[in-house]
Amino acid sequence: MNISVYLAGLVLAVLLASACLLAILIYFNPFSANWLIFILFYLSLFIVSTSLLTLIGLAIRWFSQKRILPNHQLEASFRQAILLSLILISALILQSQRILTYWHLLILVALIGLTEWWLAQK
Repeated sequence: MNISVYLAGLVLAVLLASACLLAILIYFNPFSANWLIFILFYLSLFIVSTSLLTLIGLAIRWFSQKRILPNHQLEASFRQAILLSLILISALILQSQRILTYWHLLILVALIGLTEWWLAQK
């Protein structure tokens, strides 16, 4: 796939998911919402954060690592964006249940760090 097509898709995903996230925040009351609204909220937040972090990571890599192929930069940016978004969404879910402590966050970051290390070895 052409990188410009992929980037256009990422920008479109950010715009659409941001519109969905904004609509959920405006039109639904979290105190009276059912579980489907919360799933849609976390899913749209995951898409927005993954897409934005991918674009930010790719921009940083393009300016700092000019010798590496753009496909490899894109792969690493997308993988790390997914993992960082998983940390964000997991922390928000734990906080919504009032069970987030620094130990849980340290364990979560360590697991994601080990996953990134394992995936980067391939």
